[in-house]
Amino acid sequence: MVKAPVVLATPHRLLFLVGAVQFALVIIWWGAMLFALGGMGPHLEQPIPASLLHAPIMLFLVLPAFFFGFLLTVFPRWTGFPDSAPIIYVPVGLAFLLAAIMLWTGLLAAVPLAIVIAFGAAATGWIWALGWMLGWLVRELRAGRSPTWHGWSIFGAVCAGFGCLIGVIAGLRSLDGMLIHVSNVAGLALFILPVFITVCHRMVPFFAGNVVTNYSRWRPFWVLAAFWIASLAETGAYYLSASGVAAACNAVLACLTGLMLWKWWPGRRAPGLLWVLILGFAWAPLGFAWTAWSGLFAPESARGGIHLLTIGFAGSLVIAMVTRVSQGHSGRPLAMPALAWLAFALVQVSTVLRLAAALSAEALPLLILSAFCLAAGLLPWAVRAMAIYVQPRVDGKAG
Repeated sequence: MVKAPVVLATPHRLLFLVGAVQFALVIIWWGAMLFALGGMGPHLEQPIPASLLHAPIMLFLVLPAFFFGFLLTVFPRWTGFPDSAPIIYVPVGLAFLLAAIMLWTGLLAAVPLAIVIAFGAAATGWIWALGWMLGWLVRELRAGRSPTWHGWSIFGAVCAGFGCLIGVIAGLRSLDGMLIHVSNVAGLALFILPVFITVCHRMVPFFAGNVVTNYSRWRPFWVLAAFWIASLAETGAYYLSASGVAAACNAVLACLTGLMLWKWWPGRRAPGLLWVLILGFAWAPLGFAWTAWSGLFAPESARGGIHLLTIGFAGSLVIAMVTRVSQGHSGRPLAMPALAWLAFALVQVSTVLRLAAALSAEALPLLILSAFCLAAGLLPWAVRAMAIYVQPRVDGKAG
């Protein structure tokens, strides 16, 4: 039986647990949808078309659970305040837990209203977390300290994500596929990617500097500001159908993330946890470059760039960051366990297969194979992570 005090001991336990369970279930569900589409499995009646749901579920229900588990841990530390108390993170965790329950009630019992309520539940947790994040940032300024720009960058991204979440809720209520699509595009460009880039900008040089000899910690703030400007410009150009401008902005984003990758490259022996961060980050310049190229010359393969950024970049970094937090905060060695390596390797294979599908007119066999690799890698990793979150630390310490 799960002991509530253990699950609620730190921000990441409950939220990462919900995120891991959701990750596993969504992968199984989407794989089942693809198998059914190919006539290889039973047809599962959906209250809302699965094609409208799989992106917003990942962008606004699954990844944010991991985000808030991490952010409510590090935000007070970044801004110089005591660690989060349960009153801060438990409501957020319960909101995303309720969202998960309502989502699967809606999908399995064919109740569309339950799915809308799921996203609404996530929105309540989102608001609660935003309030505390803003509070820490404002109190830092009132204390006369310099602003934590990483904190403000992430706060801006989470605000943008909330606006996109509201758009998804409105789109689901009216079954407006275009509104959902618009919200997904903005959610990826102005929420998911900026959060990952900002966290990497702060944490990769810090982590590398602690484990690599004579490592130069490069993280100028101009590159983060330039990333935001290019992301905002690209999103605006996309909505205005200015394909040339959007492609130019994506090319700039490819150059910026390529520069980060070059500057952060260890250049010598480094632990596995750092290498998965670096290699996972490498999908960012590739994804932006592909998006720039396809926008001008091969729009039919545009989904390839999206999935380089989502499966390749985001998927790899989730494995790297969640594994690092799960290992370190449970008293385990800061090392990649075997199941994490398996997950990371198969995410890379899945990414390549998904790109191949985009180049083959979304060939269903390649889509199914990509989803299978993703499931084969992530499900064992997620189950191991779930077990960690419901057990006390192995070193006997609190937390």
